[in-house]
Formats: sequence, structure tokens, C-alpha cells
Amino acid sequence: MIRWLLYLYPAWFRRRYGDELIDLVARSPHHGRDVVNVLVHAGRMRWESIVIRPWRYVTNAALAATLFGLGYTINDLASGVGEIHRHWWSTFALAAFVVTAAARTAVAIADARRQESPAP
Repeated sequence: MIRWLLYLYPAWFRRRYGDELIDLVARSPHHGRDVVNVLVHAGRMRWESIVIRPWRYVTNAALAATLFGLGYTINDLASGVGEIHRHWWSTFALAAFVVTAAARTAVAIADARRQESPAP
């Protein structure tokens, strides 16, 4: 049964921890409770993989759009980058780019942590 439950995990997790997880649950004195824990953990990992990928695409598109907007506003400034703080539209474009870059970084960190999460 545990081999069947192992297929609920993402492929990278099965390759890395599959044999250990099967051995751990097989030797456990609390087999039923451990099967439920494996089921919950596999569901959580699947949910995260379903949610993270679209967010990665959304933040990539938003980052490209805000970078284009920032470049467009800087192009309209007479003195270039040094004049950003004097105009609300260029300040807004810079702030939007920084916030979007931070969101993309957060998604990248969450994705890296998801792929490095320890076995249950």
C-alpha cells in the first residue's frame, strides 16, 4: 500500500526519498498513523507544486512588464536615472519594479525550499 501512496509524491521526491520512506513506514509500530501522515504530506507537496508554477509565470510576466515600464519612464526623463525622485510616475514605476522583483524572489525561494524539503 505504501508503494501506491508513494506515487502521490512528485517524481523528484520519489527518486530521492522513495526507498527510505517505504522502509521507514514498513518498520513503524504506528503503521496506520504513518500512512495518514504520508498521505497528508504527499497532498501538501502536490498542492505546492500546483500553486508555485503558475505564480512563477505570473511574477515573470509582471517583472518583464514593470521593467519595460521603468525603462519607458526613464527614457522620458531629461537627466536620466538621477531625476526619478522628482516625478511621481517614475517613482511609481521604480517602486512597482522593486515590489515585483521581491515577489519573484520570494517565489524562487519557496520553489527552492519545496524541492529541498526533508522527508516526513
